[in-house]
Amino acid sequence: MAERHMPPPLRFLLAARRSELHGLEALAGTCELVLKISALVHALQKERGYSNLTLCGDDERLLPALAGLSDEAGAVEADARAFLDGLETGAAASAGRARLLNCIAYALFRLDELPRLRRQVRDRRVPAHEADSRFTLVIASLLAVVVEAADSALDAGVTRNLVALLNFMQGKELSGQERACGVMGFTAGWFSDEQKARMLGLAANQARSFDSFAQYAQDAPLQCWEQARQHDPQVQRMRDMAQRTSDTQRVDGSLAGLWFDLCTARIDAMRDVETRLAHDLAQHCARRIAETRQELDDRRLLLSRYADHASGRAPSLVFSVQSRILDAPPQDGVGKELERSILDMMREQALRMQRADDALSSVRGALDESKRIDRAKLLLISRYGLAEPAAHERLQRAAMDGGLSLAEAARRIVEQLGEG
Repeated sequence: MAERHMPPPLRFLLAARRSELHGLEALAGTCELVLKISALVHALQKERGYSNLTLCGDDERLLPALAGLSDEAGAVEADARAFLDGLETGAAASAGRARLLNCIAYALFRLDELPRLRRQVRDRRVPAHEADSRFTLVIASLLAVVVEAADSALDAGVTRNLVALLNFMQGKELSGQERACGVMGFTAGWFSDEQKARMLGLAANQARSFDSFAQYAQDAPLQCWEQARQHDPQVQRMRDMAQRTSDTQRVDGSLAGLWFDLCTARIDAMRDVETRLAHDLAQHCARRIAETRQELDDRRLLLSRYADHASGRAPSLVFSVQSRILDAPPQDGVGKELERSILDMMREQALRMQRADDALSSVRGALDESKRIDRAKLLLISRYGLAEPAAHERLQRAAMDGGLSLAEAARRIVEQLGEG
């Protein structure tokens, strides 16, 4: 029987399953967007690192390498923009995605500022700390897109993968900021109290991000992460060294190069984990789409035969979702098939959706915290004209002074500044 000739309850039952499939197919596009942003963030992190090293020193030999990294980041950006052009074409049909599209608009605005920044870095017309802050702002705007992408996902498994990837990307970004801060301190030969506090905060926030990643990641990325942590002991030794420096107790400025190389190797190892997470995300989404399509096909066939039977157009036989006659034994002589009524099927679908909603709610708790922290930092930036690192430090100080978690401190700042 054609689907349009089915009784209304059966048609709507199939429509509900079709709606889930369409949601997953839209989610596949969102996952692809996240993969492209992940690649762009990594390229910009590499470019930021070499820009910082170039501006802190006088080695002209770094300029060709920096130019190559700028070109590489530009190519990755062009690929991401081409994908976004297609996303914009379908934006009118993207109900409920206004926040995601708004974040994309802001990220593109920040990306438009890069050519000017690159010229200033090349001509050494911008201080290292300012260039670092401006690159960081671009990267933060891209990470905000990943946060909104994860928040728009309606599949618990995909959301879980997105949350693991998001937290890992945030930890990796903080590692890049720590690299830049360390280069500036080691180049000078000592770290000010403000720089020491920033280094401690960046290390603590990395640990927090990686702990959240570990909470939601699958076994394979976790094993990859354990292998990537081989540089941690050396990084920690240099962190401790930075804390012991002072204006009267300096270290050799050449340590800046060693710190940079060590942190770069660590971040490159993180990229392998990030790539594995992105691969798992794409695989999970593709698998869910395939499963849902198969379930829809099985269910359509079952309901069609049920409707034929109910209308008297077919013999009185009951079929399973695998289209085998239930009263006949399986060909291999094993197994057991249970007859399910249409009402049972509706109840099962409702229960499955409820379980998915419950799982989704539990995973989104971590997202809510990330969004609250980002909102508090944006309010501090707009209200007090702070750079992103300074806003994060103020938020961190508020948390430490009040004995609060970062998320709770962020909630209070949002309330105080009237943006509940």
